[in-house]
Amino acid sequence: MPVDTSHDYDPRYRRLVDQHVHRLLDSDDIPHLRVHSDPDSQAHTVDVASKICLQVPLV
Repeated sequence: MPVDTSHDYDPRYRRLVDQHVHRLLDSDDIPHLRVHSDPDSQAHTVDVASKICLQVPLV
């Protein structure tokens, strides 16, 4: 996701956090997608999430 430019940004720290979160989700077998800051990656993720939501019955 795009970074809020009003905050300090350290790309190395962000990369470490992303890698750590990915490993945690992967080790617990939690389905997930990595979303990059480019528009194609974000659009793909929204499309996948929408399709998944449409498969789940409404409560």
